Amino acid sequence: MKISKHLSGYAPVKLAATLASFGGIYLFTRLLGPDEYGRYALMFSVMAIIHLLSLTWVEAASFRFSGALKTPESLNNHFKTSIVLLGFSLIVAAVWVIGLLILTWDHPQYRAFVPYIALLLPLNTLVKIAMEAHRAQQHVRHYMLSASAKIILGFIVGVLLAWKTGLGAVAPIAGLVSSAIILAFFEGRWVLRNALPGQTNQATLKAWAVYGIPTSIALGLDLLLSSADRFLIAYFIDEAAVGSYAAGYGIADKTVLIIFSWAAMAFSPLLMEAYENQDKSELKRRCRSFAKLLIIMGFPVATGIALVASPLADAMIGAPLRENAKLIMPWIAFSGLLNGLAAFYFTESFHLTRNTNIKAILMFFPVVINIALNVLLIPIFGLMGAVYATFISYFIAIILLALWGRRFLSMPWPFKDMAFTLLACAGMYPVIFIRSGLGHWADLFLMAATGALIYCVLILAMNVAECRSWAKTIFAKRGA
Repeated sequence: MKISKHLSGYAPVKLAATLASFGGIYLFTRLLGPDEYGRYALMFSVMAIIHLLSLTWVEAASFRFSGALKTPESLNNHFKTSIVLLGFSLIVAAVWVIGLLILTWDHPQYRAFVPYIALLLPLNTLVKIAMEAHRAQQHVRHYMLSASAKIILGFIVGVLLAWKTGLGAVAPIAGLVSSAIILAFFEGRWVLRNALPGQTNQATLKAWAVYGIPTSIALGLDLLLSSADRFLIAYFIDEAAVGSYAAGYGIADKTVLIIFSWAAMAFSPLLMEAYENQDKSELKRRCRSFAKLLIIMGFPVATGIALVASPLADAMIGAPLRENAKLIMPWIAFSGLLNGLAAFYFTESFHLTRNTNIKAILMFFPVVINIALNVLLIPIFGLMGAVYATFISYFIAIILLALWGRRFLSMPWPFKDMAFTLLACAGMYPVIFIRSGLGHWADLFLMAATGALIYCVLILAMNVAECRSWAKTIFAKRGA
């Protein structure tokens, strides 16, 4: 019942993220020019890389060590450690931001992003420290309300700024700054108020660093794996090509990852709880349930995006960017599937056992391969060269993480359920022949609804992942 409660509790956050992601692509590809959207995509990636290389390790350690908090005193000490480490990390972040300012000094269209990035980095991290404590302590409702408000407010303000001001490509990030300021006023004050009476020590700081820094490096390498191609596309082609790539990537990859991150948001605290309690049988049961959920949700979503790529791009993406986006979306959907399995499931072997340094080393190899393949393939195949490089690199990443992670914690994988799910996904193929003649949106909804119906009938017929029991429980609750 805990799993169902967490999934339903975190669903509004993922709904807000979905609306902001799709709404952002729909509106920003129309409010911004192709070059502006490309610059926004590039600088957003730069900001994310700086954040990962300087601040994310504090957030990651904050979540992992929140699981052991039992008393008000331990909460105070926890936040004291967070604030001390945040102070040191902000120095590193400041060095990166100054470096970015120097690099963009002669390029005012990029330099305009720097003040907003400098504001957003510390505010986001302060809020994230609070949010990770809520999530680890399973304060589902509080997390849901704060996270949803932050996402929706940032999106709305960003759209208004892009529409009514001359900020251009900077507008989406300026919107994020506004929401971060408001959330920091509430959540940040809570963190600081609890941190004041707290204490920390050298051993605690070291334990956080040993866990968090390799985690941050691994996440940074993962981000580099997903964003290095944008810089290489800008180098080999142009900014408009980056815009097309980012738009198609944003729809295909984000859709799958939103599903995966929703499941992970619900399951990760429960896996950590079972691991900390040394309940091996419960941990294995929860891991298997997690894997089954990812399979029966992730595989059909990726397949569906690949099948409806054309009407989806026509409906969601501005005309100057959509044709190239259509080409990459099917491949990126399945790349996102591999990325999601690697990032949200198989990495638990390293996170739970605190072997994040090994994960960081392993992620180095697919990143190097990705960059090398992009350099080789983009000049030959254009945007599709970047797509091929991404798919191959994620495939290598998931193999490395799955096999090596078994040395620390064996993550069960239901191969039978995966095989039947693939059969059900194959049954969705006829939807590509559906044409209503009523426009892109009508085609999209009709194809998606038909595909979903076919898939649901097939998995229920084959009882994949015991889904009949889930369905009976849902209908029984509604009937009551």
